[in-house]
Amino acid sequence: MTEVQTNIFDVLYPTFKFPKDHKIRMFECFSGIGCQKMALERVTKNFEIVGISEIDKYAIKSYQSMHDENIKNYGDISKIQGKELPKIDILTYSFPCTDLSKAGKQKGLNNTRSGLVYEVLRLLHELKSLDNLPKVLVMENVIDLVQIKFIKQFNEIQKEIEDLGYKNYTQILNAKDFGVAQTRERVFMVSILGEYNYKFPEKIPLAKRLKDYLENNVDEKYYISEKLYKYFTDTKNRNGFVRGDRFKPITENDIACTITTSSGNRSTDNFIKTPSANLKGYEIASDGDGVYINRPHQKRGTVQKNMIQTLKTSGTDVGVVLQENGRMNIRKLTPLECWRLMGIDEKYFEKARQVNSNAQLYKQAGNGIVVDVLEHIFREMIER
Repeated sequence: MTEVQTNIFDVLYPTFKFPKDHKIRMFECFSGIGCQKMALERVTKNFEIVGISEIDKYAIKSYQSMHDENIKNYGDISKIQGKELPKIDILTYSFPCTDLSKAGKQKGLNNTRSGLVYEVLRLLHELKSLDNLPKVLVMENVIDLVQIKFIKQFNEIQKEIEDLGYKNYTQILNAKDFGVAQTRERVFMVSILGEYNYKFPEKIPLAKRLKDYLENNVDEKYYISEKLYKYFTDTKNRNGFVRGDRFKPITENDIACTITTSSGNRSTDNFIKTPSANLKGYEIASDGDGVYINRPHQKRGTVQKNMIQTLKTSGTDVGVVLQENGRMNIRKLTPLECWRLMGIDEKYFEKARQVNSNAQLYKQAGNGIVVDVLEHIFREMIER
């Protein structure tokens, strides 16, 4: 006899679904470049973006170039009044992570940019008084939000949303579990107005490798400098630590400089030992692996096999190991590669790069939401 486990919410509440013939009206708070819209359009064509809220002039340029320039931007969320907003079915709010992320100063939610989430709560209260609450709220942010330092504040936010009549469903999802070769964990919260259940999507096998996202011809400027190359190949003995022992470039005759049992037992086995803040002090990277190239000795997870680490906003933190032209080498990702690794269709990138610099394209990728993850979240709330 097979035992069947039933979630109590499956019994108490029906699963929420938008009818497939219902035209969904979505509003994107902190819209960025519109990853939310990109995800929804993969699920249904029966939708409309009824407004966005964004103040970054470069993100706005990309959004208008890629999408519809006639979509109304309500601007600074702190200046929006609930009475100004139209009828909304889905409201998304990926509020700034600046003061939550470990990459920042972790000042929290009080009187900070990350504290703009309270402006979302203010708007929701105003919409409730107008009997105009959205049916669904979708939040995304860094996982620091649900960890010890900030969990109390996040629980208070959840309680306030529940008091407005929503049921909250929260889960940490990783992009690599939804078809994208990037290790990128983010916390998502789906809030449904009324007595409904929501199920987060199931993981799917990862069929792609990092190399599947790479361009064929890349400018030399993306490769590590001679200074950094010397950092990896330095033979100076520093209390038993010799950096050059940890970097094994291929020689011109395609034979490894050293035969070692760390990676394999053939002369063509090649790898790079990168400094890492783990017990061994290093990690081994092979052709097609993602590596940290900024302060790797201070970090764990320095190497990701056939994947890339979490993309940041600068484009200088991570790179890829490649066997090219007779030796192992390391280079940064190009802006296009970063956008691909965010699940963004190339047609959008081509439009965005017409109006923005590479620096802004890197930033917009790092600030974005992996489209494939959002796509699966939306699929679970729309009838097929």
